[in-house]
Amino acid sequence: MDFYDLVELMAVLRSPEGCPWDRAQAVGDLRPYIMEEALELIEAIDSADNDKIKEELGDLLFEIIFVARIMEEGGAFSVDDAADSIGAKMIKRHPHVFGKDRLSTPAQVQESWTRIKARGNRDDSVLSGITEELPALVIANKYGQRVAEVGFDWDNVGGVIDKLQEEIGELQQAVSSKSQSRTEDEIGDILFTVANLGRFLGVHPELALRKANRKFRSRFRRMEQSVKKAGTTLSGMSIGELEALWREAKKGDRDKG
Repeated sequence: MDFYDLVELMAVLRSPEGCPWDRAQAVGDLRPYIMEEALELIEAIDSADNDKIKEELGDLLFEIIFVARIMEEGGAFSVDDAADSIGAKMIKRHPHVFGKDRLSTPAQVQESWTRIKARGNRDDSVLSGITEELPALVIANKYGQRVAEVGFDWDNVGGVIDKLQEEIGELQQAVSSKSQSRTEDEIGDILFTVANLGRFLGVHPELALRKANRKFRSRFRRMEQSVKKAGTTLSGMSIGELEALWREAKKGDRDKG
């Protein structure tokens, strides 16, 4: 089955003789599925499992074709129109490939891309075009990239770390004040600064946090397995015993490496 076979499959599913659930969907109904499939594709890429990547890429492609079919039925555009749009955009943003510009390094390409993209913004803000629907850490990372391009940035990583320490001190003051609103603000400031620290070090904060979540899940499950073998429960253990279990679970990471 090729791409257009899949397009035709979606047309059948949406037809009067097709699937009642598929026919009932509107574009807005597909938002959670699109986000879920995109995140599952990221997880598959992280796993380096080619079969899983293939499967999740197909799942996301199906959602894209689903949206395009609904839009075509409403007379807005077709999947071919969407392909034409991205094709024209890529040609425009790669003048060093399809035009006369000569760029030889990734940094030069990034600078050119940003400049061309900025010319297409509908307003004068360097932050325009960043959707608020993205995960908050992704938005923070994008904001940091955008303002850095116009010179609003730290001189070096030490400056970011100093800022993080400053924000932690302000959080401690907020906690002492017992102000929930102020505490929330300071935690947000810390997360925003951490996102910028990751950007400075070439680490995407969203991907780093997802990796940390997977690591925590793996370690905690090892704790649960150990407790189950011992015939007891986590809730019946002291904090000292739990810490010892955690240290043992962390050793499992080192044993794998």
